Amino acid sequence: MKIHSSQRNRAGRCHFNSQDSGFKSASVVIPVINEVGSLYYTIRTVFEYGAESILEVIIVVCQKTTDESISACRELTKRHPGQIRVIRQKLPFLGGALREGLLSMRGSHAVIMFSDGESDPRTIGNLISEARNNPGCIISASRWLKRNSFHNYPPGKRLLNYLFQKIFSVIYRTSITDFTFGYRIYPAEVISAIEWKETGHSFVFENIIKPLRLNVNIKEIPTTWRARSEGESQLKPYMYLRYLWIGLIVRMTQRNRLLKKDAAGESESHRDL
Repeated sequence: MKIHSSQRNRAGRCHFNSQDSGFKSASVVIPVINEVGSLYYTIRTVFEYGAESILEVIIVVCQKTTDESISACRELTKRHPGQIRVIRQKLPFLGGALREGLLSMRGSHAVIMFSDGESDPRTIGNLISEARNNPGCIISASRWLKRNSFHNYPPGKRLLNYLFQKIFSVIYRTSITDFTFGYRIYPAEVISAIEWKETGHSFVFENIIKPLRLNVNIKEIPTTWRARSEGESQLKPYMYLRYLWIGLIVRMTQRNRLLKKDAAGESESHRDL
């Protein structure tokens, strides 16, 4: 797949070559570390609200995944034969897990979500519905589109989150309200065209700002956030510094350098103005 300047519309949006870019099915990628009850709830709700649109759920585990969680994954594969695949990640950390899942996806679109209860699995129905109507777009769930969408989120942390979103909406000249939640559905061709580098939590930031720099259409829908009910978060405060660094570096990087070499086409196609 190549992207050429001739494939842009008057608004400057990139069009990704595909013989048929319509929505066919969704692969759902879910990393698991130390969740059991919330994992069962997430999977049950995904199949309830995603219904026949879900081709597969890819559960990604690692060395740190607890024995209890591994047992839950095995039980779920028995409950949903042929619909759930469990893979072991080779790349490190959360971003590595998500990237491993995306590499093995078979659907026309990929949903990234989490098993700790923070991403409301009921929202997947709305994500898929929007993807059907806008198959070439990234549909992103936002915690900031409606009031009272945060539950048990510390006020100080919420303020810092709000300021971060506002700062990068200005830097990237966009109306996007939530860069860091990471609960989204992507066309497979967008995933495969971009050169991903992050393996930490910052991948959920990278996988919205790189498409944004490439002028991929991004549409937001509202969702809610709840604090995890079990397990321990792997996101540490110092990791936020990586978000700032990546946000600035990607903003200054030429567009053609954000694409895989076999997807970039002619270098002049993405020369910055």
